[in-house]
Amino acid sequence: MRWRANRSAAENARLVLPKLAQKYFDAGRKAASDEKPSAKDLHRFRIATKRFRYSLEIFRPVYGASLEARIGTLRELQNVLGQLSDYHSMERLFAGEKELETRLESAAAKKFKEFRAAWAAFDSEGQLKRWKAYLAHAPSKRT
Repeated sequence: MRWRANRSAAENARLVLPKLAQKYFDAGRKAASDEKPSAKDLHRFRIATKRFRYSLEIFRPVYGASLEARIGTLRELQNVLGQLSDYHSMERLFAGEKELETRLESAAAKKFKEFRAAWAAFDSEGQLKRWKAYLAHAPSKRT
């Protein structure tokens, strides 16, 4: 996805961000649909969530206040994924300590279920289409 210097920020947003949303939704669907994704795969999706969120934050001046709710939902997903990543890190740290390992595995499984539920709400019927339509219609001027 290329930024075109001869176009305005709003024009570039309309061109780039819907494609970015598609890639993000594809990655999220894969992460949420795996029965037992690796910690590495979930970490990658956490980073993808962070990048998507930060990319949108750059365009706050273009979209205005209407973008805040969308950024908020990404922030929530990022937080759940961050907590899940923390559990996976602790599992490695406490490897060999059976009681702790068992408790951490249980907590990670519970947090993964929370992630899947949060993703299901985020990616409910028609959400990708709504995201892409919203991002494709960046106002020419902030209103």
